Amino acid sequence: MIPQDDIPNWHIAQLRPNGLLMALRNLERQSVAHFAPTELCTERRGAKFVTRDVPAFPGYIFVQPSPALGGISVVNSTRGITKLVTLGQGPAIVPAGLIAALRLRFSPPDITPAPQFDQGDRVKILDGPFAELVAQVDATPVAERVYLLINLMGRATRVAVDARSLKREAG
Repeated sequence: MIPQDDIPNWHIAQLRPNGLLMALRNLERQSVAHFAPTELCTERRGAKFVTRDVPAFPGYIFVQPSPALGGISVVNSTRGITKLVTLGQGPAIVPAGLIAALRLRFSPPDITPAPQFDQGDRVKILDGPFAELVAQVDATPVAERVYLLINLMGRATRVAVDARSLKREAG
């Protein structure tokens, strides 16, 4: 187990105007761990809709400077970065749990195709309020959505479920 003092802290760095790409390039060269979350944004441009990646926190980037490689002073002197955000006398520390949650939130969407089911198939629900229940496929109006018949309190009830949260049951 790594001692808590040996784990570098995460910090917030303020970027220079239009300095994101320059900062990313220089942090890579300096082997400084960094995280700049982006999200897809669709906007209308004339008669077209354009989807592009935009920063989730414009003007800021999360950095994890290693004490062995110069620590905070390396980040403060990185081209593209103005300064580290401070709180009191020193740089603000971002909890590692928050960085992990942000990484999970801003991870690329799952693009694996949804499994295909036919009417009458028996399936097991893997997650959600009906997890572990076995049901029968009633209809599949679109590829990602499946209508199931679940036996609740002695009565067949129709529910809509994401196809990715289902597994085909044998026999």
